[in-house]
Amino acid sequence: MRIKLLLFVTVIGLGFTGSAQNLNLRKAILKSDFIFASDDFKYDTIAKNDFTTEYYIAVNKIDTILKNKLSAIPKKLTIRNYTDGEDYYSSLLTNGGGCVLNPSIGYQGRVYYNLFFVCKVGKEYQILAFFNSIEYKEYANYMKQIQTIKNIEQIKDLKIRFDKSLDWFIDNGLMPDYDFMEYYKEKELITDMIQYTEKQQQNALVQFEKGEEALLPIVKSKYKNNVKNYFVTKLKGILEKDKLDYNDYYEFYETVNKATDDFGKDGYDSTDYLLNSNITADKFEEYDKKKIMEHLLHVVKNWE
Repeated sequence: MRIKLLLFVTVIGLGFTGSAQNLNLRKAILKSDFIFASDDFKYDTIAKNDFTTEYYIAVNKIDTILKNKLSAIPKKLTIRNYTDGEDYYSSLLTNGGGCVLNPSIGYQGRVYYNLFFVCKVGKEYQILAFFNSIEYKEYANYMKQIQTIKNIEQIKDLKIRFDKSLDWFIDNGLMPDYDFMEYYKEKELITDMIQYTEKQQQNALVQFEKGEEALLPIVKSKYKNNVKNYFVTKLKGILEKDKLDYNDYYEFYETVNKATDDFGKDGYDSTDYLLNSNITADKFEEYDKKKIMEHLLHVVKNWE
C-alpha cells in the first residue's frame, strides 16, 4: 500500500535555521549509520495484528550517499518508519513536510530532494530523520553540516575533537548540551565549567550580536558593554514600533530579564520585576505599557 505517513515531532525543523534545531541535527547525524538522498522510494504498511500497524519506507534507488558506516548497503533497503513515542528513536523522528515530488519535475521548475537519516539496530534499519521535498538551499545546508560533523566525529584526539565541537556549537549559536557536557566530564576534560579560548569568546560575541542570544552565558561577563548595547538596541527597536502586539510585549519582557539577569539576586521582590512581569497582562492600557517599557529601558541602560 502506498501512503503518505505524516510525522511527527517538532525537534528538527525544515531548514535547520534555529539553534535548537541544529542541536538535534547534530545528534541525528552522529546517531546515523547511513545518510543518503533518494527520489525513488515508496511508503508501505504491514498490519502485524488487529492492534499494531508497522510503517516502512522501501528505497528502490540511492542517489547520493552523505554518510556511511555500514559494512554493506542492502540492494533492497527497507527502513522501519517508527512513529512518535513508538521507541527510543522517536525523540529524533521527523518529516520535513510537503508532498513527495520527483526532483526533475519540481513545482515551477524547482528541484527538490529527499534526505534520509538511518541507523541500524540489530538487523533492522530505522529512520532517525526524514526530510522530503526540500529545495537545494536547504539540501546544501544539510550537506555542509553533515560533512562538518562527520569530520569532527572522525578526529581521534579527544581534546581536539572537544575543541572543534565547541567551535561548532558557537558557530551555530548553541551552548553545549547536557549529553556533551556529561561525556567530557567523564573523560575529565572539563569540570562543571568550560574554559573557552579567547578566539571562541570573540566568535561567541559575533554570533550573539547577530541574534544568537543562547550564547549569553559565554559573553555576558567579558563583554558587558557590548551585551548591554545589544539589549538596549533591541528594546529601542520594539518601542519604536507603531503598534505593539502580544509577541512584542513578551519579547520585551524576556529581553529585560536577560539584560538584568532577572533583576539580580533580589529581583523577584523588586518593583521593576513586577512591572516587567505585567507587560503582557491586560491590566494596563497600551499607553501605560509604553510608559512602563520606557522606564524599564532606562533601567537596562543603567544596569550594572
